[in-house]
Amino acid sequence: MPIPPQFVCPEFGGRNFFPRQGWGWGTDYPGGDCKFMGGIHRLTGMRVAPNPHVIGAMDPDLFKFPFLYAVEVGGMYFNTQDAARIREYLLRGGFFYVDDFWGRAERENFEAQMKKVFPERQMEALPLNHQIFHTFFDIESIMQVPGQGDGCYGGRTWQVRDETDPRIFGMKDDSGRVMVVATYNSDMGDAWEYMDLACYPEKYSGEAYRVGLNFMIYAMTH
Repeated sequence: MPIPPQFVCPEFGGRNFFPRQGWGWGTDYPGGDCKFMGGIHRLTGMRVAPNPHVIGAMDPDLFKFPFLYAVEVGGMYFNTQDAARIREYLLRGGFFYVDDFWGRAERENFEAQMKKVFPERQMEALPLNHQIFHTFFDIESIMQVPGQGDGCYGGRTWQVRDETDPRIFGMKDDSGRVMVVATYNSDMGDAWEYMDLACYPEKYSGEAYRVGLNFMIYAMTH
């Protein structure tokens, strides 16, 4: 994808819009990244990097980053080297958050790629009483967060018809630490990117920030 290695976020996003720099894994970049980091900074005072960092599985700097975020994982593909590196990253304490994949086919592809990483483990639905939902905000229900188009124009909030309900999956290590979390049938990245678009409902962007912040704090404290 033709995306630069860094993009400076003016005041962590400012108002409105950044030109998109890519597709697939680059969807929502850099606007969603900048505005999410800005929200984390404003809500908590947490020090965050001023730029998004584009990191591949084989990047020599991978282990410098404790929190990875990826979108469009319905099209994700790991080769043998990628899978081994991501396995090492996660077992050494890394955290992998994936978002914006919809329907059975995309879910099954994501699960198949994660089986390359951990043949012995599986993704499972996380109960709402799990600590990851209560690190900063109390998340009491799983809200479906639609993309910009569906959010602005109303109507349905899902993108495909075979599995429409939102779910949050996790994968744990041997100590019970969640090391992979997936927001399935939701698009948190769009909710961050379009949080200041007048037509995009605040209830969705607010939920996306609450969920994302909870995940980040869980990752930083586990």
